[in-house]
Amino acid sequence: METYQFQAPTNVMRFPHWVTYVRSLLEAQYGADAIYRSGFTVYTTLDPDLQQQAEEMVKRQIAQLADRHVTNGALVAIRPTTGEILAMVGSADFYNEAISGQVNMALAPRQPGSAIKPLTYVAAFEKGWTPATLIWDVPSEFPPSGDPNDPREPYRPVNYDGRFHGPVTVRVALANSYNVPAVKALQFVGIYDDPNTPQPDGLINFAKRLGITTLTRPDYGLSLTLGGGDVSLLELTAAYAVFANGGRRVPPVAITKIVDYKGNLVYEYQPPAGDQVVRPEHAFLISSILSDNQARAPMFGTNSVLNLPFPVAAKTGTTNDFRDNWTLGYTPDLAVGVWVGNADYTPMQNTTGLTGAAPIWAEFMQAAIQKLTDGRPTPFIRPAGIVEKIICEVSGAEPSEWCPSQRLEYFAYDQLPRPKDDDLWKKVIIDTWTGLRATSACADSIKEVLALNVTDPFAIKWIRETDEGRRWAEQYGFKEPLVFVPERECRPGDPRPLLLFSNLSEGQTITTSPLEIYALVTVPEPFREFRLEYGRGDDPDEWTALAIGNTSENQPRLLATWDLHEVPPGRVTLRLYVESQRDTYAERRIHLNLQVLTPTPTPTPTATVTPTATPTLT
Repeated sequence: METYQFQAPTNVMRFPHWVTYVRSLLEAQYGADAIYRSGFTVYTTLDPDLQQQAEEMVKRQIAQLADRHVTNGALVAIRPTTGEILAMVGSADFYNEAISGQVNMALAPRQPGSAIKPLTYVAAFEKGWTPATLIWDVPSEFPPSGDPNDPREPYRPVNYDGRFHGPVTVRVALANSYNVPAVKALQFVGIYDDPNTPQPDGLINFAKRLGITTLTRPDYGLSLTLGGGDVSLLELTAAYAVFANGGRRVPPVAITKIVDYKGNLVYEYQPPAGDQVVRPEHAFLISSILSDNQARAPMFGTNSVLNLPFPVAAKTGTTNDFRDNWTLGYTPDLAVGVWVGNADYTPMQNTTGLTGAAPIWAEFMQAAIQKLTDGRPTPFIRPAGIVEKIICEVSGAEPSEWCPSQRLEYFAYDQLPRPKDDDLWKKVIIDTWTGLRATSACADSIKEVLALNVTDPFAIKWIRETDEGRRWAEQYGFKEPLVFVPERECRPGDPRPLLLFSNLSEGQTITTSPLEIYALVTVPEPFREFRLEYGRGDDPDEWTALAIGNTSENQPRLLATWDLHEVPPGRVTLRLYVESQRDTYAERRIHLNLQVLTPTPTPTPTATVTPTATPTLT
């Protein structure tokens, strides 16, 4: 009797994650018993060629990153106009238990890193921001929850490159994925709904409008805009597909038709028109930013893997400790999302969205666009409600005469750039002591200055207190002492110094010397010093000190006894000048006409010497 070695039959399922996903949809809709008793024939949206290529691309890239402790990846591709899922890779190897290969990572919620930022900025567009809105990327502090009454240690976000970049527009901030501006954007938008507004307006509700269902915690903080809430690759890719589809949401779909064993049509998908969940103008603006290769060059360079041979919007994401890499992007024809990481949450080694997920995304996007459009991708179409305006490149406002460089920017027709009077450079007349706008209540010490039009308190601190900020101000024409556009006008009750010449009057002619100068110097706060000075003419360029002090009095006092014999006759200006401890000042001037004759010196007597005659020899 012969012994045979029997081999267990192998039944390797093709596209197992997809089959499992479709089965779960059928069971949820019809029940497990019904679908098997009815002998369903199910037609799905999957494109087998694209699916095969996607699986190979994911497997190949994961293998190349093995030395960086990268074991897994996922990919989702959606046709934005119909919602059809054309490819779904759930893991690098369904049959590899060591990487939890049977877990569909396209459906598993993970932290998206910066890939969530576009949603924050579109939500900000809905509240009035534009691609030219100025945000100060400087060291800043926030209440972690966004609630100003939060007693916890402040949240201090940092950028990926460890640097701060000063004033940046929304276009530059998002294209380069700067973190501090994104947190300021979320602070502006709000995390949860504002109960004082008639409609849902926080980021979570905005994300829900785009089809994201996993942001359900009640305790998210401002780090949500940096990826602090879990989302699935499928839902985030579908959210990007909304932008690709001009703001219309067509939910992702996997099944196109079901026929039972008798040939009866049980179900057939009819692509809906979709709901307009985002304004077409805002969808175009976010696509314009995400496809702007020049705008992202400072962080990504001009030849990064995101720069494809055709216009395509793209955004990467990397979470803390390199636990998750993301790249999502789209054209009007296709939205593709890629995740790279480890199912067990162990961190990768120095692998970012750009180096981990983006190569898969770029390779698949080019292959799929070639197949779907025969190499002729649909461009982003500018809606009728989009206009172009010239802006100051530095400030995002319409350019004032001081703006050093300009560029064109896109705007929704009803959300235009700030006017040139709101540029960073602004001429204002200020009270030199309080720094407030001058009025009749403070008309005795005023000056027209070129002021910095900055309201962000952290930007003001950065400019005033850091070498980097002061260099920036000097580079753009702001001289010391720096003046910021005041928040309000001065009022009669605002404390100010009282400076008076008590024994002299404007235009007085002085004919005798010495001149005693009595003055009142009353300062309502600690100050550095006061100076009594004079200069030649009615508007001197140079001043000479007659007296210096640092005490305040409530009565006039003798400040100087001035010998005028050393001063040529003519017009002079006397000035009382007080410096505060806040780099502000107050002054009082009067003009005098000096007519003191310099006394003629008495001649010194000299002896007359008669020369003695010299004898002449004959």
